[in-house]
Amino acid sequence: MQTWTLTVDGREHRVTAAGTLRHAVEWQVDGEVVALKKAAEERIRLEADDHGSMDVRFSTTGSPRRATWHAPDADAAGLAGIGGLDLEPEPGSPAAAYEERVRAHPRRYATIQTAGGVGKVVVPILLTLLVITLPWPSIPWPDLPSIPLPDLPEVPWPDLPAIPWPDLDLPDWQLPGWVRWVLDNATYVVPIVLAFVLARVELRRRRHQDELREQRRRELDDRDQDQA
Repeated sequence: MQTWTLTVDGREHRVTAAGTLRHAVEWQVDGEVVALKKAAEERIRLEADDHGSMDVRFSTTGSPRRATWHAPDADAAGLAGIGGLDLEPEPGSPAAAYEERVRAHPRRYATIQTAGGVGKVVVPILLTLLVITLPWPSIPWPDLPSIPLPDLPEVPWPDLPAIPWPDLDLPDWQLPGWVRWVLDNATYVVPIVLAFVLARVELRRRRHQDELREQRRRELDDRDQDQA
């Protein structure tokens, strides 16, 4: 079971996630369950009117990644899952270990995510080649009788007048070679580029979350010192 916690405005948020193929996610505020959901998606969104919303992310294999809290008055970016505050994973948990790996080796993280995009392109091609090269047995299908279709009458369509389109002398312009290559191979290029871009965005997002987390810790320490 994976656990994340976050204290906001004196309220303690606690999220637990269990299961690998089908996830059971529970959100508590000050020990009271405010939302519960079971699903098999990689992103599970919980909503509680008075407490905002919670996005919980998992990897493709079902490993817990992060939980992000969005305030009740979150803007469109919050509704899209951008921004918010990441909850802190329990020390020593799989999510905590994953965060440490990403912080310590950001380039390796980007490379792994890009390799995943390459896999989405290469694996279907290899499977297609495997299916083509396999010797499939010859199945003696029976000869089905032909169905006599009726002869339909011809429809007397009217002759429409030709529209005299003007002859435009357009300049002879060609796309650069690399642009034509990208367009011809967009099916293979786009998933790889998208995976790389998303990896870079996630690295920037995590750096920003680390800054917010450190700022919150300093504020809590200053508050405790003032109360002491």
